[in-house]
Amino acid sequence: MENKTLNPTFEALKPENINPFANTEPAKEQPTETPKLEDYEFLRITDKTAIPYPIPTLKINGDRVATPGAIVTIAAQPKAGKSAFDGILIAGAISTNGDIDGLPGVEVLQNEDGKAVIHLDTEQDRYTHQHNHKTILKRAGFDSCPDYFLSYNIRQLDLLQYQPYVNAICEAAAAKFNGIHSIHIDGAADFIKSVNDEIAAFEIVDYFEKLAQKYNTAIFVIIHTNPGSDKERGHLGSQFQRKSTGILSVKKEGNISYLDPKLMRFTGETAKIQFKYDKEKGYHVACNEIEDSEETKAIQRLEKVKQVCESVFSGQRSYMYASATDAIMKQTNKKIGFAKDMFSEMKAHEMIIQGGDKHWRINNSGMVV
Repeated sequence: MENKTLNPTFEALKPENINPFANTEPAKEQPTETPKLEDYEFLRITDKTAIPYPIPTLKINGDRVATPGAIVTIAAQPKAGKSAFDGILIAGAISTNGDIDGLPGVEVLQNEDGKAVIHLDTEQDRYTHQHNHKTILKRAGFDSCPDYFLSYNIRQLDLLQYQPYVNAICEAAAAKFNGIHSIHIDGAADFIKSVNDEIAAFEIVDYFEKLAQKYNTAIFVIIHTNPGSDKERGHLGSQFQRKSTGILSVKKEGNISYLDPKLMRFTGETAKIQFKYDKEKGYHVACNEIEDSEETKAIQRLEKVKQVCESVFSGQRSYMYASATDAIMKQTNKKIGFAKDMFSEMKAHEMIIQGGDKHWRINNSGMVV
């Protein structure tokens, strides 16, 4: 006989079982107990809270950049060398003694215990992925892939499969190798449909943050910057700015790439680290000088524009267009044409935004300071 009590809620909601004359007055609120602070003690921080100092997963020029439980963002224009730089970090992560062909000033915590190093690629085809994989092994001095280096090409999966597969891989890897040294995600933007979807951006960054905390590991995510700008793409880039312990910006001038750390939470400005592709070795190596080029001059001018923008619009100051160009003229001691061009650059690079009052003000979410 059919058991009609399996889903009483569903049965009660059938039209024939709804009594239109039933009492529909809202139920009276039941008295609740007064909250007790002791119930939230696990969230509280005091001067006596026992918190061990986190051993840095990555240091640059002696300053800590990545720690267990944190996210670090690597951002660049396409083909600037961001994946190559992350390959250097991965080589350091799979090394058990720290002896790799890396970059001076870039120090990755050596993997003495052989914990899992997870690499997830959403962008490269399988052939290119394998080629890059081999260069990582060569850089780290391996003849073959160690078991704990887990590199997956998830480009072939559907978007809805990304998180379940990542969850399963991390859980299995942590169990087999007694923890995860670091997770590297080449193509974080591919985890959502649009980088300009504010809700999706918040949710996926929260997902990565929770993943880092769950496995007490550092997560390195790679994303693109806006065309012609060093601002990370969309709401996703803005959310990574807020949640990352640092943004490692990779830029390229001619044949030379360089690392320009910015928005670092644990350190201030640090010297740029330069590298370029070595045909004989088959991967990027350190170099000493940046080639003089038109791109160099453009970057230097953009830095100047940023400095003027900070001076003119700092302190929550806002201006109508005419007043803004006047303020730029006073700040730079230049004529109106120069001021208008500089204002246009500030606008184009999203350093300033216009509010509903038609006033222009500094864009705190997109401005690089």
